[in-house]
Order: sequence, then C-alpha cells, then structure tokens
Amino acid sequence: MASAEPVDEKEVDEKEVGENIFSDTRPVKTRLWEIRNSYKYLMIVYISAIGIGIDSLLFSLLLGMESFRKAYGYYDEATSGWVIRAKYQSGWNGGSFGCQVLGAFFAGWYNDKFGRKSSLAISCIITIIGNTVAITAPVGHPINLVMAKCVIGIGIGILVSTCPVYLSELMSPTLRGIGSMGINFSICFGQWIGSLIYFGCSKNYTGIDDSTGYKIAFGIQYLLVGGYLLLFWFMPESPSYLIHRGKLEEAKAAIKKLYHNKNNTEYDIDSHYEILIKEVEEEKMNAESEKEVSYAELFKATNLKRVVLSIFALTGQLWVGVSSVLTYISYFFELAGVSSSIEKTVGMFTLCVGGNLVSYFVIERVDRRVLYIGGVALCTIMNLLIACVSYGSSQAAAYTTVVFVFLWAFIYEATVGPLTYALITELPQGRMRAKSVAITSNVNSLCSFGLGYLIPYLFNPDEVNMGARIMFVWTGTGVVLFVVMLFFLPETRGRTANEIEQLFVNKVGALKFKRAKFDEDDKLIMSSVGKEVSQA
Repeated sequence: MASAEPVDEKEVDEKEVGENIFSDTRPVKTRLWEIRNSYKYLMIVYISAIGIGIDSLLFSLLLGMESFRKAYGYYDEATSGWVIRAKYQSGWNGGSFGCQVLGAFFAGWYNDKFGRKSSLAISCIITIIGNTVAITAPVGHPINLVMAKCVIGIGIGILVSTCPVYLSELMSPTLRGIGSMGINFSICFGQWIGSLIYFGCSKNYTGIDDSTGYKIAFGIQYLLVGGYLLLFWFMPESPSYLIHRGKLEEAKAAIKKLYHNKNNTEYDIDSHYEILIKEVEEEKMNAESEKEVSYAELFKATNLKRVVLSIFALTGQLWVGVSSVLTYISYFFELAGVSSSIEKTVGMFTLCVGGNLVSYFVIERVDRRVLYIGGVALCTIMNLLIACVSYGSSQAAAYTTVVFVFLWAFIYEATVGPLTYALITELPQGRMRAKSVAITSNVNSLCSFGLGYLIPYLFNPDEVNMGARIMFVWTGTGVVLFVVMLFFLPETRGRTANEIEQLFVNKVGALKFKRAKFDEDDKLIMSSVGKEVSQA
C-alpha cells in the first residue's frame, strides 16, 4: 500500500510547521523531569543487563588469575606458567557467541508473540542455569566451562536482543535514544563490577589451588538476574507492543503506569498514545500485508537498507577493536609488559563508566552522525598509536600503551559504544523493531563468534603472538567503517518513528535527513528534502 501522502512546503503555513506536536523542542532536562516516574522501571531492566557486561569480560579477566589457569590449563615450559589451551578459550568465547545467535532468534519471535517483559525473565532463568554449571565444573575439565558458556550464551542472546527494544519502548517517543543507550551503561557498569570482583578475588584468594575466587566471580550473576525475576511482575509491558497487538486500552494503561503517579501528572499521556497510534497507522500503510511480521519482510524494500545500517552500527563496535581492548584487557596489559595490570584494568573500566556518563549529556544535544563517525575516527587513530607503540620494549613504551588504551576506552564509551544501541532501535520500522534487533544481534554474535575463536590464536604467546600489534587490524577495519557511515548513516536525533518511517519510504538520502521538515499532521514536506510531490 502507498505511504501516507507527503506535502509540499509551499502549501504549508510556517505556523503549522512550528506547531507540530510530534516534534518536542523543549530542553532535554525538562522532558526528562516529566518522565521521572518511569525511571524505576527502566532501572529494573538496566540491572538485568549488567549481567551482559560481566559475562562479556569475566572469563577473559579470569585468565589473569593463576589459580583459574591451573585448574583448567597446563604448565607451559616455554613461558614458565600455567596456560589454558587456545581451543578451550576459543570454545567458551566462540561457543558463547554462537549460542547467542540461537537466543536472539528465539527473542525475535517471542518478543513479537508474547511481549518483552517475560522474554527477559526467560533469559534470566537460563543465565542462572549456565552459571550453576560453571560453578560446579570439576577441576581439570575445561569442557564443562565451554558447556556453561554456551548455556549462558543463549540467555545473553535473549537479553541483548530484548533489552534495547524494551528500553526504547518504555521511554517517551522523542527520548528513545537515551532509553536504549542505557544498556551500554549497564554493560559497561557490569564490566566495571567484573573488574572489581576480579581485583578483590585475586588479592584475597591468592593460593594457586584456591578455587574460591573464581567461583565467587561466577556466582555474582545470581544477584543481578535474580533481582529482575523478583521484580518483573511489577513491570509494565511495552506500550508499542500492546498497540501492535491491538490491545489499545492496555497500552494506554501501561503509559499511565509508566509516567503518572499521585505526585506527577505533568506528562501528556494522550499525546504519547497518539504518537504510537500514528506510528502504527503509517507502518500498516507501508506494510506489504496485514500478516504477522516475519523475518523475510526484513529483507524487502526499505527494511533491508535499515537492517544493513543497523548491522553496520552494532558490528562497528567490533570494527574499532572492542573485542581486543575490552574483552582481553587484563591479558592485553600482561602481554604488553605492563606491571600491576589488575589495578590498571580496574582503572580503565572506571574511566569507561565516566565515558558513559558523559554520553548521557551529549546524546540528545549532539547529532548522532557527529558522535558516531567522530568516535570511530578517534578510536581508529588510537588503534594505530597503540599498535605502533607496541614495538617498543621499554617501561616508557608500556605506560604509553596504557595511556592510549585509556583514551580509546573513554572515547569509545562516550560515543560509539552507547550510541550504537540508540541507532539499532531508531533505524528499524516500529513493527519490525524486535526482529530487526534480533537479526542485528545475530550478525554481531556471529562476527564475535568468529573473533572469539581467532583472537586467542593471534594473541597468545604460544601461538601467533601478535600481542598489541593486533591493533593494526582494527586500524584498517576502522577506516572502512568510517567511510561507510560517513556516506550512509542518516541523522535520527529528535525524530519520531513515524518521521523516520516516512524518510525511508520516500527514499530520502542519508545526508538530507537532518533538514527534513514535517507539517502539523506529521507529514513529510517533500520540498524540504529536495523532492517533488508525486501527482499520481
């Protein structure tokens, strides 16, 4: 069916353009204050997502714990130390990412069928099972850890695919970016907690045969995912999901629960509801059929372009080197010859948390393109500098490496890291959001799956032994990502889902998104993007 008919700017009074109720131009802090009642629900989801950060880092951090390496590794005469074979490292990293694909596919189907909040509960239960397997894994059987990571991977796959969608739909329509990017803060905070746990356990459980330290590290997940299981009964369902399922009264009740209480009735529930209804109407007009959303529909018409852009945005985290810098940071410092690597690892993740906090102040004040593309450029420069400095063997070279890694981490967590989650929820069509995020997460997991197997072989001293010189690889991929996003990433800041839908349907170029104007009925003014209105 045809899209809602756009209009020509000449036919629209300037006053009408300024009165578009769907474009909220009030200060961000004013809008955030109005939705303060929703924060408690957002926090519950954020707490569950902390487990993603811990899981992404913990096994790699534990490689720096000698008792862990002895329990599941062998003594290497060449390096005079305990080493876990690369095949097992590859197994628990690659296996985990591979199983995340299964979890994400399940989430894409389940989220559209049964909703977002129960999907998170299922992921938490699976994660608890996986961590139980890890804690009870007998010494000398690293294959048990591989199995545990695969089970956890399924739960993480569901979590990663559900959290951005759920968070963006619990937020006000013009603040979805802030809501969804919060998952990156949770991941980063989880990595920080993981580094603190590692620091504490490595200092207090120093015996080479003491398993207490790494078992405590595994057990911390119980507290985080268990918290969501206790509280999810009080969570509202996504209003967008309810409207797409035709449950209009339930959707309005969910909006009211999110934003109103006896002390706060400022938020305009009716306008929020009207925006969501408009989004659904526009999407139905552009849909090929009224059937249930399928994965196949993602690869047709403008949806394909939107999915590809989402994939580039999310996998861009890998392209700039996150799988080497954050995932293997403790081991990275050790191989680079940096002393007191544990303390520096904790310091770096503290800096990461600070970078994330900075992102909250700029996400709705600076264009998405500027933040993402600028972040990619700066991270790529840092990658090149780290790789070049790695040829030095002095203590000064080692500390210079630390400085550049710290700068990389701060830049990444203030730009590319959090912004990715805003983009992957803003770019897709609303009715396709859950499945688009699932596909995007799957591609990212598959790429991470491959890197999970490859990096230990490139990194390890008993294999290729690239060490920090692996950053040359991420310098090259960063340059490619910069060029692609420079020409194809559209500007979505401040746009509602309905506005973004019209811009894609009318094939507006990425560089023209920012200057697009809409009339009081939220219809695209074609002449504002250099197009003529069809006379058909």
